Amino acid sequence: MKHSLPPLEALKVFESAARQLSFTLAARELCITKSAVSYQIRRLEEHIGCPLFTRAVRQIVLTDAGRELYKTTQWIFTELGRTLVQIRPDASDHDVLVGASTHVAARWLSPRVAGFVERHPQVSIVLQHAVNSSEFRLDAVDIAIRWDRCDGRAEPQRLREMPAPLFVACSPQFALRLGANPQPSAIIGLPLLGDDHPQDLWQEWAAVAGIRLDNPRRRIDDANVRAQAAIDGQGLVLADQMMRNELRSGALVAPFDIELRGYGYVILRSPQRRHNAEAAALCDWLCGATE
Repeated sequence: MKHSLPPLEALKVFESAARQLSFTLAARELCITKSAVSYQIRRLEEHIGCPLFTRAVRQIVLTDAGRELYKTTQWIFTELGRTLVQIRPDASDHDVLVGASTHVAARWLSPRVAGFVERHPQVSIVLQHAVNSSEFRLDAVDIAIRWDRCDGRAEPQRLREMPAPLFVACSPQFALRLGANPQPSAIIGLPLLGDDHPQDLWQEWAAVAGIRLDNPRRRIDDANVRAQAAIDGQGLVLADQMMRNELRSGALVAPFDIELRGYGYVILRSPQRRHNAEAAALCDWLCGATE
């Protein structure tokens, strides 16, 4: 069947640039020149008929169309990678599929997996990053680590809750806009960075702080990109313990001692999926290494 899809190479370049909000970093990741990245993005925009990025000095921002396309391409490439792993002739019985966002994978999962594979060198960990997508299926992986409510509910698939209170963070330069000894009301009217989480976490935090927000919002679904946007001074972000390195280094500061509790990361295991011994061992390892 003939289709009107744009070239795969252009979509691949777009996904990298959109994820990192940088043509330079996309070029480095894909081992091509920055001009080649720009060419593929222009090619894609011409094919679609609308701009995908707003270009500024040393900065690019996704348009509404770009955000929608990024969400789809991220999910498609993740699913494609998972399928190729499953169907390849030499697929190992020792493969363990783990669903985790790039944010969680880099900041929490990676060092713990490193310790696990030292003891189990025969195990191959395969990551699926579209875990927070609405199309994600728990039965497609052995283990998933997702952002969710942490309310102690007892369900077969919920192995461990890791509460992660949310607090406001921003760059030191942006914090100057709040004034000295700021009160929560100082953020009213300032840009807020967030994602498409079904709950409005900003309003929930505001309720705890005793204020009501009607601020301009900027949606950035990738938490790594959202953290970098906050560091670059683009707005305020709701941070958790995963951003402690940025806080320790001073790249981000927390202007208020007010936390939104009741949310965090949950380790899940699909009751429908037939698990191997390696998957069970990794579940036990991760559930015992949550600090």
